[in-house]
Amino acid sequence: MKSLVPWFCLVAATGSQALWAEEGLLNYRQGNYFVAGKNLTPQIGKDPVADYYMARMRLYGFGELKNDNLALRYFLQSAEKGFLPAQQLMAHYYLIKEKNPEKALYWFKKAAAGGDTQAQLYSSAAYLFGYGTPKNTDAARRYAIDAAKKGNPLAQYALGLEFSSSRDHRNKKLGAIWLNKAAENGNVNALVKLADLYANGMGVAKDVNKAQELLQRAAAQNDLNAMLALGNLAKKANNPDLAKTWYEKAAAEGNADAQFALAQLYLDEKGGLYDAKVGFMWMLRAAQNDKADAQAGLSALYKEGKAVGADSQLAEQWQAQAAATRLKEQQTPAHLLVARWLSNGKADTFAASNYNLGGIYNAWQNPMALKENNYNQYPRMDEVTRQSLYKPKFKLANPQDIAISEYFDVLAPMLSGNEANDWSFKRYPINRQIQALKDSEAFALKHPKQFSVTKGVVPYPVSEEIPTFDYVGHLTHGWEHQANYQSVLTQLYDQAILGESDAQYEIGQLYQYGIAVAKNPQQAVVYFELAASQQDVRAEYNLGILYLEGQTNPVDYQKGIDWMTDAAFKGNPYAQYALANIYEKGFKDPQGNLVVQPDHQQAMAMYYLASSNQFGEAQYRLADYLVKENNAGLSVAARQNRNQLIKRLLQGAAKQGVAEAVLPLAFYHAMDADPAKQKQAFETARREADAGNPEAALLLAILYERGISVPKNPIESRYWYQKASLNPVTAFILGTYYVEGQGFNKDIEKGRALLQQAANAGFSYANLNLAILKKQAGESFLPELDKARQQNNSLAGLLLADYFLEKADNPDNMKQARDIYQHFADKGDKDAQLKLAYLYDRGLGGEANAQLAEQLYTASAEQGQPVAQYLLGQFYQMGRGGLKPDYAKAKQWYAAAKKSFAPAAVALGFVYDTVDDDYLNAADNYQHAANRDNIRGMFNLGLVYEYGKGQPVNYDKAEILYLHAAEKGYSPAMNQLAGIYFRGDKGKRDEQKALYWYKKAAELGDRDANYQLGLLSETGVATKLDFGDAVRFYQQSSDLGNAKAKMALARMYQYGLGVEKDINHAGDLYKELAANNNAYAQYRLAMLYLDGALGEKMPERGKQLLKEASNNGSQQAQKMLQWLDAQQATRVSFIEPVILNHAPVLAGQTADLMYLDALSEWNRGDETLSRMILNRLMSQFPHYIPAKRAYEQLNQQNEISIFG
Repeated sequence: MKSLVPWFCLVAATGSQALWAEEGLLNYRQGNYFVAGKNLTPQIGKDPVADYYMARMRLYGFGELKNDNLALRYFLQSAEKGFLPAQQLMAHYYLIKEKNPEKALYWFKKAAAGGDTQAQLYSSAAYLFGYGTPKNTDAARRYAIDAAKKGNPLAQYALGLEFSSSRDHRNKKLGAIWLNKAAENGNVNALVKLADLYANGMGVAKDVNKAQELLQRAAAQNDLNAMLALGNLAKKANNPDLAKTWYEKAAAEGNADAQFALAQLYLDEKGGLYDAKVGFMWMLRAAQNDKADAQAGLSALYKEGKAVGADSQLAEQWQAQAAATRLKEQQTPAHLLVARWLSNGKADTFAASNYNLGGIYNAWQNPMALKENNYNQYPRMDEVTRQSLYKPKFKLANPQDIAISEYFDVLAPMLSGNEANDWSFKRYPINRQIQALKDSEAFALKHPKQFSVTKGVVPYPVSEEIPTFDYVGHLTHGWEHQANYQSVLTQLYDQAILGESDAQYEIGQLYQYGIAVAKNPQQAVVYFELAASQQDVRAEYNLGILYLEGQTNPVDYQKGIDWMTDAAFKGNPYAQYALANIYEKGFKDPQGNLVVQPDHQQAMAMYYLASSNQFGEAQYRLADYLVKENNAGLSVAARQNRNQLIKRLLQGAAKQGVAEAVLPLAFYHAMDADPAKQKQAFETARREADAGNPEAALLLAILYERGISVPKNPIESRYWYQKASLNPVTAFILGTYYVEGQGFNKDIEKGRALLQQAANAGFSYANLNLAILKKQAGESFLPELDKARQQNNSLAGLLLADYFLEKADNPDNMKQARDIYQHFADKGDKDAQLKLAYLYDRGLGGEANAQLAEQLYTASAEQGQPVAQYLLGQFYQMGRGGLKPDYAKAKQWYAAAKKSFAPAAVALGFVYDTVDDDYLNAADNYQHAANRDNIRGMFNLGLVYEYGKGQPVNYDKAEILYLHAAEKGYSPAMNQLAGIYFRGDKGKRDEQKALYWYKKAAELGDRDANYQLGLLSETGVATKLDFGDAVRFYQQSSDLGNAKAKMALARMYQYGLGVEKDINHAGDLYKELAANNNAYAQYRLAMLYLDGALGEKMPERGKQLLKEASNNGSQQAQKMLQWLDAQQATRVSFIEPVILNHAPVLAGQTADLMYLDALSEWNRGDETLSRMILNRLMSQFPHYIPAKRAYEQLNQQNEISIFG
């Protein structure tokens, strides 16, 4: 039955317990393990997630002393409550560690019910081959179907095999369907089996070509079975050469079946490749590779004396070997069959497959990290704090950081041509022949030859003689020209009478303009109306012009508008453009009376219509209008869309020859990421600037300054800035540079004057920089900053909000900050969305709202804001807002952010490291962060090398990384570095270097360094013997949560080692440790209760603590329980087992280091080993005073003991 366990708690928690549970879960996911342990301990046995997290902490020694017994107990508790990750681990644990297939299957089935595909596959295989359970094909099929429905190709292949082997034709078809699905999902074995079905027509129509195609696909993936099958098909098709080729490819890779097939091919006397010797050699190789048929075949060859000399003894041996091989195949252990099935035939063990236990169980190579009752250092993540996110940065806005589009919006009015105020109705060309005749009348020094229209293309004769005056000729001069006009007119009239609209329109034009005929607007109207009746929109447009120019009788302006509107809605761009201009400015008659009221909405509609018809002047006018339009209130997305539209319009206008569009287009090309467009921008800017255009000079300066299309060149940039006109943008840029002394002599007064000039012209960035200058000068700056904000400058607005938030002790300031963030977030500003999301995420200035936080983080992250991407990844990793962690999404967003935000690479590595136990990917991401100087990336990568996570231990690399991080002030790296020096991990101990780094780390509050200094001070190693310092360092470490330091203090107070003996204080310390399941503390406390050292004897409480300690792995507690039971039982005695001296080899070790080892072992709870070392120390160095004093005091204990 599928588990219905919710993510967080199966047992409802109330009040502070619920808060502890929630905080503990978040602490764990953040990697704050010491705090997590404190908050999760009350939830042990109640909350399956808390159990699981505590188990991992105990298993890895993260924040809790490593204790495998406790870890397993917590994993079991979590798994029993239905927590899937715990069930998965228990299944793998019993399969790999305990080699208990029955218990492994129990937990795999539990995980399978929870929807785990791997568990479903394992359960299917276990039932299929009878591993840990009797064989049950029905159960195997059920689990395979569950996995197959989720798209698992192995399960689909297994079902395909089962159904295709059925005698039922319908099942065979079902088998082919499953095999197809498996093949589509990449299972190469499915391709081979499917090919077999097509080759033999089982469940599908027989299709040998299809079979070959499928096998070719599998063979391309180097599948040996596919090569063998292709060889078989070729052999069946009587193509032995091709069969040989395929067999040889598979045989060369060691495939025994292919080697046997080759042997048969060469031994076939009727075949074309017969060669007995070669056949014998292939038979031998196949036999040596445990192919039973080949062994039997080899026996037959020896027996018959074919291809080799007869040898009855060898024949018998190979025959016996064949029988043994067949028997072995029949007796293949179930675990081998399951492992092979799960790995698609690629592995014989579970450890080599995806079913390995993983993590610290087998991937950590450093034995020190596997030691019980020790802490292991854990990887860390960076934290984005409120202070780092909202700290106001009063830094001048860098002109190079401001988008060129922001500059262009200010410059646009200066780039406009005269189109806005000077326009006229566009005219269509007149009849081509009439135009040609008209052109011939134009004044010219020399005319080309004139051709007669009436006589074809014959040129008029030209005489070279000087003519005498001819009166008649003078009166008839030009008659031929007039005849040409008349000829064209006659032709047009004839066509017009026949109803040709083009002719009607062209005659109307002639009457409208008085060309070749007397000007007659009324007659023009007649012909235009004839053409318009045939839907000639040009005629409608010209009718509109006639009426609007007042050429009709009576004058009817409305009729002109009607004709123009009709033409416009029929798609005439001239009419659309004319109406756009009319509606934009209004239309007046000659007396100045307003005939048509201005209508902005109608004007814009017509500009859009004309622009969509690629009318260049309309495109430019619309672009010009959009640029000048007040867009400060637009959202980021709307601004982006607007800029894309303007760019397209300017491109269209420039293409249509509108000269005014060229320079504005260059600005937009400069904003483009395409190098080709950037090059066009530079070429245009250079050409126009050289021609003296001051705005082009400004663009050229920007291009040189930013290195767009050309290498950066500050000298050229400054030259062109000075050539540019002193507009608001130039004033802002130069003003900023004068203030900073960047490229110009520093002149704050001149700089402020220029910035003021730009601010007075409405450029908000100038207000921003003026505000910052005033802040730096101690002047009132908020009004200036607010002016920039009111102009919708997001940089200024967010700075103002950050300033208010910094003074959040005032509720009004917090509200103002939130309102500003909200304002800019609503407009799509990614930084505002980030900051507002953080407020909602952490409940700053109001209630937390995880849903709104997620929406805002996402909106910002999708715009490429790296910190938002990081925090969104963290949001999913933490499972904020009552959600369960979504590690897939977390990794997705961390991966997106890591390119420009190193902490995201650290976080991504952390997830791979602590959640997936994927140390290769973890190391890659830590390296990415370390390469960018991230101290936690260095530290975490150092741990990978020191502990040998998934790779050999490498102290050299670890030392280098720790040293870099330590030099940057990171205390955990200092502590690890000190450990390498102190232990001599690289061969030579350096106690003084170790002491130096321990002290540096302790000064920064490092708990482990404080503990180490306590141990050094107590033993006098590397420093003077000083019990006062030892107690102080131990206490500081204990206060920070170090259980070994607390144990050291308890030991010192119990036995009066360097301090006044105080059993009660020692008892209190043991109680604190025992409450956290510290086995040795439970044992010690039990002995105090049994002895009555804390007051009245409490045998029952003592015995209960001994049981708890024994369950937590204490052998001393277990022996004491046995002794107590023996004392109470009738006629039962207890024989104490002989304690063998398993003290480590200490030859050549100095007395002080032996003493340190002894106390170190005691502090981690191994009193027995500690006493062994002390005994050896007293034997070798009987006069070593510190150890002698401790030895005597430790042996003056007054307690119930089974040791003498």
